[in-house]
Amino acid sequence: VFVDPTAETCSFGDLPAGDQVRGVLIFKEDGYIIQNTPLFPAEHNLIKQRLLIKINKDESITAEKSIFSYGIYDQGQRFWMLYTPPQLIQESLKERIQSMSIGSTLVSYNIKNLEDLNTPVILNYAFRGLEYFTVAGKTRIMPQLASLDTSLVAKDKRKYPIEFPVLDAKETILEIEVPGNFVIKYMPPSITEDSPWLKFMVEYNQKNNKIYFREKIELKKNIISQEDYPTFKVLFEGIAKKIKQRIILEKR
Repeated sequence: VFVDPTAETCSFGDLPAGDQVRGVLIFKEDGYIIQNTPLFPAEHNLIKQRLLIKINKDESITAEKSIFSYGIYDQGQRFWMLYTPPQLIQESLKERIQSMSIGSTLVSYNIKNLEDLNTPVILNYAFRGLEYFTVAGKTRIMPQLASLDTSLVAKDKRKYPIEFPVLDAKETILEIEVPGNFVIKYMPPSITEDSPWLKFMVEYNQKNNKIYFREKIELKKNIISQEDYPTFKVLFEGIAKKIKQRIILEKR
């Protein structure tokens, strides 16, 4: 059993990022061995977000968001919430929701399982906003729902490999309720890309007056070598171009 007693927000059976794939000296009765600590699989380090948005007839929104954190994300989230004054947590949430709707208002928030290291932290918050769409006459364009940070592959070539501290997974689930005075004119296609380095999936679905969106990216290797970088760059930029599409609605 490998334990870092200085990592006070790390659950038993977990390890901080800096303690994974590290050589450790184990003393035995008849000598010693040197072993590596484990590198946990991507699903172990998962950050999962679930967002429910209701768009009203006047195009304002009410929304509820839940964030579930596991592994290194749970360690970081727990540390932030334990050692940050509630007022600053509230201010941070107020800042976050501005990217969803300009001038939006935080209604409430709560934190679950903060003191229980054996149970992942859950952050819930509710907010409302006066706008959500980009307006073009009768056409309404939704924000881009899927995203990738292409600064990761900004260089044409690399002298050193890209090294991620751990394998991780990020998942976003979105449910949007659309009022009856809107009709969906365009829905982007679903995308699945599986490579030696990562797996990326985006799903769009519609049922009655609701739009369902799911995005998941799973890192499969924590090192991208200089030799693999050009192919990885083409893959990563190709995915980023595909997911730029938006859902388009029209007002009746």
